Amino acid sequence: MTARSLSRPSPRLLTMGVAATLALGLLGEGAAAHVVSASAATPPAGAAVTTTDSETDRSSAQRGLRIVPTGDTVQGYTFDGFVYVDSQVWLGAYGESHEFLAKRATASAPATVTKTVIRGNKRTTTKVPAALVDGLDGLKNGLTVKIATPKGKVLLEETRSLCPGGWDRQRIQPTGRTEPVYPSLCGGSWFTKSTVFGIEEGWAARLDAFFQVETKRTDLVMTTTVNDDVANLLGLPAKGRSVTQKLKIVDECELWGCEGVADQLLGESAEGFSTLAGQDAQSTRAESLRAQGGHAGHSEPSGTGHRVNLFTLDSSQAHGGDHPSLGQAGTTPSTKKPAKDSLPDLVSVPAWQIGNEVDEAGIDRLTFNAHEWNAGPGPLVVEGYRRGSAEVMDAYQMFYRDGKEVGSTKTGTMEYHEAPEHDHWHFLDFASYELVTPKGKLVTTSGKQSWCLVPTNAVDLSVPGAVWRPEATGLDSACGERSALWLREVLPVGWGDTYSQHQTQAFDLTGVRNGTYQIKITVNPNGNLHERTTSNNVSYRTVILGGTPGARTVKVPPYEGVDTEEPELVEN
Repeated sequence: MTARSLSRPSPRLLTMGVAATLALGLLGEGAAAHVVSASAATPPAGAAVTTTDSETDRSSAQRGLRIVPTGDTVQGYTFDGFVYVDSQVWLGAYGESHEFLAKRATASAPATVTKTVIRGNKRTTTKVPAALVDGLDGLKNGLTVKIATPKGKVLLEETRSLCPGGWDRQRIQPTGRTEPVYPSLCGGSWFTKSTVFGIEEGWAARLDAFFQVETKRTDLVMTTTVNDDVANLLGLPAKGRSVTQKLKIVDECELWGCEGVADQLLGESAEGFSTLAGQDAQSTRAESLRAQGGHAGHSEPSGTGHRVNLFTLDSSQAHGGDHPSLGQAGTTPSTKKPAKDSLPDLVSVPAWQIGNEVDEAGIDRLTFNAHEWNAGPGPLVVEGYRRGSAEVMDAYQMFYRDGKEVGSTKTGTMEYHEAPEHDHWHFLDFASYELVTPKGKLVTTSGKQSWCLVPTNAVDLSVPGAVWRPEATGLDSACGERSALWLREVLPVGWGDTYSQHQTQAFDLTGVRNGTYQIKITVNPNGNLHERTTSNNVSYRTVILGGTPGARTVKVPPYEGVDTEEPELVEN
């Protein structure tokens, strides 16, 4: 028998199959950096909390993080010779919140993590030992899952990092925040500078114990354990660190039929930022995962799929404030220079995942990923208003302070992009991609000339005004259907948008000689967008071209000591 494990899907790039506008209403208290305390409540019996005769001691014992199992039996599923099981064990926060800030100085520097316990207005911060830090991915070797037969024969045993937060949160108390505060993921891309993860008081996060085991047995037992070093850091009681549950295995095909079962078993995140891949991506997910032993949901962006924009604008939420009113009066567009504290700061990241392909017409092309992000303190908000019946919109940049609109000005145009797997509106004045010589002479430009802005990747969640949960929206937005009269595109503070350039959007290498070149990425190339500074708008990435027509080669030197061409560095 063989065993393989899968990580929970990353919420960065998902294949959700959404083709129409997604509009989310006001959800509550997302994106807050400081958590409003809820009064302590008694954890459930399964939380393994020790009590004493003293009322004071009881109150103290009930505070902190506790493992919360949801029963003695876990339902698993069998399909195509594999058993799939998911966690039914949670990590709950009682009487206090636990917040983790991960930072690194450069892309190749080791990450440091601080842990902050929040009780009401009191914040106690300690440094997490380096041996327990797994980059931006959480707490190293914090979680072990074992699957065995009733007689103890182990079919799978794996230790992985523990993310104290992540993709699935549920309330465990009727007090405190009505919505989660912390981001719905641990980890980041190679260019991520800092991220935050944690569990809010009165909430619990599901432990990542999602596995597939190649076996025909159905009488299995799963044990989920928070390992001692990490359990000590989290303050878990000695007798409440491990949960053993029986597995009840169900044949999914007999229940519902086999079509689409593999995709469902491999999981889809309940939250996401964009829909990027083609419609056939999900149908091959199970097959590719088994072949690669890879992670669900890590498909690369094609740059051609429907993209759903989820965001929030209220920077005051980072200080425990309320959502702004969505019915506020607008402002009259003006040519007056906007206040600096309402402006974004657009930053270009050097290209990565650079390669070559021969397109459908037999043309050699240089492919690459591009990313531009907003360092704040204001969100980038661009709204389009249709120009009569034409498939053109006049674009306006809107300026916000503390979630309130404080001004706007005309900033360019949007056009409807009619193309396979596009069919939505694009903003024309966001970025430019050029292949240049080392001396800066233009060689060729990318076919990518327009954008639908989406927060796909967190870059730095420690900057002032950073939004922690862009999926918890206070306003709705998408890239628009053909009949749209209006739309809004947004890059929240701390987030950026990744586009992958392939086919006609990549560089045409026809007539380009072998040698050393640079990919030049410029955000806000025409200066139409108002921002705090343009000093960080341009990035360069060296590439060395070789080979022959139809078989060109590409070498990419490391950037800041990081080989950004490694697939796992796309999303840690």
